[in-house]
Amino acid sequence: MQPQSRTDLHALPRAPQFRFFLGVLGLSGLCTLHFAPDLIAHLSSSQHLLSILPHPPLALLAFVALIVFGPLLGGYTSRRRAAALGCLPAPRYPARDLWGIRYMKETSRQLKANSMLQERKETLEETGGTFVHGAFDFLGGGGEVITTCDWEVVRAVLCTQFADWEMPSARIWGFLPVLGKHSIFTTNGPEWQHSRAILRPAFVRDQISDLACVDGHVRKLIAVIRAATSTSPTSPVDLQALFSNLTTDTISDFMFGASTDLLRGDAPADSYKFGRYFDKAMGKIAWRSRMGWFGTLVQGKSRDPELDEYAGFLRAFVRGYVLELREREKGQAAEGGRQKHVFLNELLKSGESDEGVCDHLLSIFTAGRDTTTSVLSYLFFELSRRPAIVQRLRQEIADLGLSSPSSDNTEHPAPTWDQLRSMRYLNHVLKEALRLNPPVAVNAREAVRDTVLPRGGGTDGKAPVFVRKGTLVRYVPWVMHRRKDVFGVDADEFRPERWEDLRVTLEYIPFNAGPRICIGQQFALTQMALITFRLVQAFKTIESPDNRPLTQVLGINTSMLHGCPVRVTPA
Repeated sequence: MQPQSRTDLHALPRAPQFRFFLGVLGLSGLCTLHFAPDLIAHLSSSQHLLSILPHPPLALLAFVALIVFGPLLGGYTSRRRAAALGCLPAPRYPARDLWGIRYMKETSRQLKANSMLQERKETLEETGGTFVHGAFDFLGGGGEVITTCDWEVVRAVLCTQFADWEMPSARIWGFLPVLGKHSIFTTNGPEWQHSRAILRPAFVRDQISDLACVDGHVRKLIAVIRAATSTSPTSPVDLQALFSNLTTDTISDFMFGASTDLLRGDAPADSYKFGRYFDKAMGKIAWRSRMGWFGTLVQGKSRDPELDEYAGFLRAFVRGYVLELREREKGQAAEGGRQKHVFLNELLKSGESDEGVCDHLLSIFTAGRDTTTSVLSYLFFELSRRPAIVQRLRQEIADLGLSSPSSDNTEHPAPTWDQLRSMRYLNHVLKEALRLNPPVAVNAREAVRDTVLPRGGGTDGKAPVFVRKGTLVRYVPWVMHRRKDVFGVDADEFRPERWEDLRVTLEYIPFNAGPRICIGQQFALTQMALITFRLVQAFKTIESPDNRPLTQVLGINTSMLHGCPVRVTPA
């Protein structure tokens, strides 16, 4: 499919004007047939004409006025207003596409082929960084979606015009069954501000700089890898699967004060079921968020019994920890015992209802588990193909003088938070992994009022773009982070050294930006730095036995279709 040429862009395109006036003529004719058939017969001086003229029912008139003429009128008036404001449209892709049906079919094909991100990058390059496509949405707003990789547009949406944009209603609808109505991912306005304020105390420096909890689980991970290597030295281990278990264990320990212990191998059945159901639920809500209300038409039903089952189990699992800790607090208060400080303690002190506490816990779990798994899996995919980077990391680690955890479980000191922050090359490696595999590859906001984006329209892409209320703006960090005009001609390559002299602002947004910037970004960075530190410290070589190119699967986050198989050599 071909995009509309930027040379064909006009402030008042002729086609929408023609469709509007054709709609006016058609609706006027139908109204005349319904309300004044006698007048037509009188003007034509023929009673026979009266008998053969159709008499459209009022319901048909209402349907045409609402479904057909309404969008035509809205489009016509908004284009006239845009022209008055000096705005120009962005190119359409495809150039001709009724209600975005062709675009939807193409996106479906790309998702099945796991090629959407790369093909979206090519389309954005071809259209100059911003394009518009139709949306299958008669009643729910603008009926258009703007897709962009322009950081000035993103700056406006996330920062300077923050009040004009909210979390899309389709995404909220998609997330509600699992995350609930109190989640920071399902709320806007004052409700979102309240939820964020509830969560903020858990991510102060004193909490995120305490590495003992995470380090204990990383030791278990290293022991699992060493055990597998000693049993079958030539067989690879799938780090993606192990990172998924690791992050589940660490986040549950951080949140509940009790780990799911998936790495141990003999965890309770409900712990493994929680991990499986969480993965299935995330796949479901990713689909719901993309499809919006149209998904109910595709399914032929308003509810999804499977998602209801997954969400019910996940919420019951979390609720069990909430009730257990409430009982534990009562006992400790009676005995004057000392409580272990965990995230759940902070939530219970806030006075939130048990339902609200469950919503917040599942939100943090969603934000922390798969994002960290995704970034670490991609990072070690790259490290397993770049031995020189591994060796440079090992040298930087060795310069700190810390010993490696060994198989005899001897205690070794973990690096401190300040030491991790001071490791220049390690942080460059993490930045590069976050650049090429941002935790959220595609994000979106919905306009809550008519507004103007600073650029993206016209022949050169520098003209402002008028945006109607209800229009979605999709911004694609996965593409933004590969712009050669920002990151160099080798922007598609994994090269941590670029960060030695690279300075960026809104061109690089792995954790989003503005008031809704990820509240747990420092926690995530610290956790990823420690895990990378310990694994590179424990294994002197990390090699890939798989020559297949990287294939990323797009869900809420990205994952790797073939996992992250590696062979390691203990240090």
